[in-house]
Amino acid sequence: MGASPTARRRPFLVRLGIGLAKLAAGIGLAFVVFLVGTYFQVRGALPPYSGQIDVRGPKASIEILRDKNAVPHIIAGSIEDAVFGLGYVHAQDRFWQMEMMRRLAQGRLSEILPPALIGQGIVDTDRTMRGLGLYRAASDSVSALSPGARTILDAYAAGVNAWIGDDDRQYGLELTLVRLLSAGRYKPEKWQPADSIVWQKLMALTLDGNWRAELFRSLVLRRIGEDGLKTFMEPAGESRDATLSLVNEALKGLDLEWLYRGTDNIATRKREASNEWVLSGAHTVSGKPLLANDPHLGLGFPGLWYLARLVGPGFDIRGASAPGGPGIVLGHNASIGWGFTTTNLDSQDLFVERIDPTDPSRYLTPDGSRPFGMRDETINVLWGQPIQMHVRDTRHGVVINDFLTRADQTVPPGHVLALQATALDGADTSIEGFIRIGLAQNWDDFLAATRKIITPMQNIVYADTAGNIGLVAPARVPIRRKGDGSLPSPGWTGDYDWASFVPFDELPRTFNPPSGIIVNANARLVPDDYRHFISRDWAEPYRQRRANQLLREVERHPVYGMIAIQADNLSPDAAEILPVLLKVPPRNARAAKVQDLMSRWNRFMLADRPEPLIYAAWLMELQRALLADEVGEDLYADMAAPNVPLLLRILRDRPQWCDDRKTTAVESCDDIVAASLDRALDRISRSQGGNIDTWRWGLEHDAAHKHALFDSIPLLRDFASIRFPSDGGAQTLNRATPAFRGPRPFEAVHGATYRAIYDFSDLDNSRFAIPLGESGNMFSRWSRNFLSGWRSFSYITIAGTPAELERTGVGTLRINPPTP
Repeated sequence: MGASPTARRRPFLVRLGIGLAKLAAGIGLAFVVFLVGTYFQVRGALPPYSGQIDVRGPKASIEILRDKNAVPHIIAGSIEDAVFGLGYVHAQDRFWQMEMMRRLAQGRLSEILPPALIGQGIVDTDRTMRGLGLYRAASDSVSALSPGARTILDAYAAGVNAWIGDDDRQYGLELTLVRLLSAGRYKPEKWQPADSIVWQKLMALTLDGNWRAELFRSLVLRRIGEDGLKTFMEPAGESRDATLSLVNEALKGLDLEWLYRGTDNIATRKREASNEWVLSGAHTVSGKPLLANDPHLGLGFPGLWYLARLVGPGFDIRGASAPGGPGIVLGHNASIGWGFTTTNLDSQDLFVERIDPTDPSRYLTPDGSRPFGMRDETINVLWGQPIQMHVRDTRHGVVINDFLTRADQTVPPGHVLALQATALDGADTSIEGFIRIGLAQNWDDFLAATRKIITPMQNIVYADTAGNIGLVAPARVPIRRKGDGSLPSPGWTGDYDWASFVPFDELPRTFNPPSGIIVNANARLVPDDYRHFISRDWAEPYRQRRANQLLREVERHPVYGMIAIQADNLSPDAAEILPVLLKVPPRNARAAKVQDLMSRWNRFMLADRPEPLIYAAWLMELQRALLADEVGEDLYADMAAPNVPLLLRILRDRPQWCDDRKTTAVESCDDIVAASLDRALDRISRSQGGNIDTWRWGLEHDAAHKHALFDSIPLLRDFASIRFPSDGGAQTLNRATPAFRGPRPFEAVHGATYRAIYDFSDLDNSRFAIPLGESGNMFSRWSRNFLSGWRSFSYITIAGTPAELERTGVGTLRINPPTP
């Protein structure tokens, strides 16, 4: 029998940790002995930051100077050699992370992590990635690049391979375990240009992640009808009745539950949220622009970002790189700077395809019957038998039913679901655009670079030393013949096809706006009268409003003023919903005391206060009470994070949802609000005792930087993972979003993973921060050296001459091409 539905829904890395925990318990003392021996082996595998090596690949010598924080300053004679050096240091510090990332995207994790130990979910993840063909698309995209971009990708791969090519190389504890599990057969494969491209495509798949939202909406539609669905979806400005009437009957033939749950894994879950703003010189103390950016993603060890500087003739690029990628993703050069927030573009659509009733190997199109495309995939399984997959393709894209074939389920006859997504485009040149941004010298260069970006759509803010500021949101934005892609659409009619894409010059853009201030925090980017459809999934507006408010309260801002705004812990959503909740008369003395406390709360989500904990628990219990009996506990689990606008809509427009269907009495909304408070207080009392004055948000709201593999192993968890009490919440600028599920629902699992302020009056004064450190080796002193500064909002600079860096840094490594 396969894994249970509950087990399937767990992230594969969680199942991996559970599996390794079982392994540890099973072999007991032998495992402890193994760890002791491994400790000394892994300590010996820490990469040297000083010395000289001769390797093939670079055109000339490369100097890598590690500053006092171990941030590499890579000095080279060309951008290609600088990128070679970047590949080398990425492999030095983060290779196991890079290896797991590329295997995740390739659908090859089961080759090195045995499902027999980890669980069937790891095979399901591989099925999804193989079925989507993400790595195939990345391989095709290599051919779409210009010769210059291909040269840079080749140089980066050569740098990675120069490090992993040493036969005596040690790869750290994580890959040592992988090698042990494979009985010594595991050895890293050479890095390929497609391995770098697939990282960007994996991000695009999740940042523009709408296709599973379509499945979710379809399930909601099935359970509570069109009228109920509209409660979750604000009207898009046009009727979707035709879509609903055409598709509903076809959807009845598909197991939507199976499709939705079967595609739920770490590679397909939607990710969103970031903050960015840029000020013209009219609003700064220096008279030159300031640009601030802090992207929000899942927390973990090691972190997503890696600080670096690339220096050479005509370039000096500093900021955050992504291990596996050939350049600085977020940062500045000597002339311009840039930052990202995700737009939440709807660039993924599901199409209901009708199978030809006379020939199941064909499907119907507006032009008649066509044969399915077909490809075979083989998933090799460590400690198991290979798994064969037969995947069909349509004119819209891959058939997602085929990812999930299992022995007890056959695809219902009549219809299948196909996915069309720009992230799966084999002619994707996005990575070239991101590389060229780092080399741009002015607004025109910057725009030319962004023309290459296909996916994901990002709101990219811009500033330069000449005093200009701007924003552009580049991507391939579908223009649909009909509808907005909110739900699966009929594929056989052609009415809902993508007719074309929004021309680049019509994409959202501004340059030197009169206000001198540009802010985005994932909320609505374009006004209602913008002629093209971008998304209906804008983030809630609270962070965007708060940043605008703070930026306009001060006439001229210094650098430290930007840091103070990034550190802001006020939760603006509380101003909207707390007055509604506090109008409900308390039902007991405890509730009265709490309501009095909450009425005086300043709405700051501070770790050492009880009010943030009460607020978060109250909203969570209220949302459960209003939604779980309407959509079902299983679907509610995927929407447990409180949505204040949705809660207010229900309390205002759907009071019938306040009635608890599990009771014979008819409850009012006041009843549900009061009962939710009581349940929230009971929950907190069980964990922190009955004295409200001693409750603390930080005791339950710890920022959880979990080791991707070892967090579930008691012997390693406390050392491998990093947790600390955290201010902030889901809607604060200092974002630290709770999980809102599991045994620790208020544990912060999503938030800022990089913070930066770029000062265009003196770029050496720009500030940078990441939560942990440069190294992914948990035994390295550089794996968590940034932690105290991160917690106190103390940033670093990435600056210095070679002489200064040699004097104050921690090492200098020289990479030389072989002498003739």
